[in-house]
Amino acid sequence: MLGILSGGTGTPKLIQGLVRLMKQEELSIVVNTGEDLEISGLDISPDIDTTMYALAGIVNEETWYGIRGDTFKGHERYRREGKPELLKIGDRDREVKRRRTELLKNGMTLSKATRELYRSFGVEANIIPMSDDRVQTRIYTEEGSMSFNEFWVARRAKDSVTAVTFEGVEIAEPSPGVLDVIDNSEAILVGPSNPITSIGPILAVKGIKTALEREREKVTAVSPIVGKAPVSGPAGVLMEGLGHEVSPVGVARIYRDFVSTLVIDKRDEWLGPQIQNLDVAFYATDLLMPELKSRIKLANVILSLLGNSSKGKLD
Repeated sequence: MLGILSGGTGTPKLIQGLVRLMKQEELSIVVNTGEDLEISGLDISPDIDTTMYALAGIVNEETWYGIRGDTFKGHERYRREGKPELLKIGDRDREVKRRRTELLKNGMTLSKATRELYRSFGVEANIIPMSDDRVQTRIYTEEGSMSFNEFWVARRAKDSVTAVTFEGVEIAEPSPGVLDVIDNSEAILVGPSNPITSIGPILAVKGIKTALEREREKVTAVSPIVGKAPVSGPAGVLMEGLGHEVSPVGVARIYRDFVSTLVIDKRDEWLGPQIQNLDVAFYATDLLMPELKSRIKLANVILSLLGNSSKGKLD
């Protein structure tokens, strides 16, 4: 079994490649829920849904949110009524969120509700929320504190970041199965997701980082940073605001306690010695995944690495 830590854009792209090379049921994916929120009375789990839709082959690849070809009649109706929604929710997507909301109101945990939803789409991979308890990522800026979606979706990360917190994480427990995935997987892959607000909340949940540190030798991460910028999303702004170097070296410093190998882009190969000085091995390859062919190619490289115990640079 391959265990994966995932956010909502970069890692689902890589997962699309992985499932072309291995069976879905061989994947267990622990997903960030720090961006979960309520909109129009619905329980929204953006990263879970993107992962689920990617595995089901229906994700909207233009936005990496929602369902491909969806309509937006409900969203437009709310706007006309003077009740605009922070996220643009499609009509098919809204029904999925409505079903989740019903399940949660009837007493089902988020992990059990997630399992019912992804199975309804024929997904065979195991998608696990990082916690059944509510954790909310808060971004502190010079303009005040805000949720991640307010910071990124509404304000497009234009504010200077001073701090990031995960409200509720001090009492949050890992969802059932999360620690088992870390302990029992043959390898753990930290996907190319935002290290601050996608992977960060997962690590902050009680016991998860400790479990990863215990299994460090089998943990590989893929850098979401190429050169001095993220491939997508606000990772660069967040890393810089928190005093981290925006580079693969900065990612290695954040992950060094629990990651033994970092996969970096071939254009950053010259940074390899600095990464090795952090006691993290590196492999250099092409990390950009604009289409399915490149996602499969990167997945093939990573699967080869996970089956190879040697450390160093990929030729």
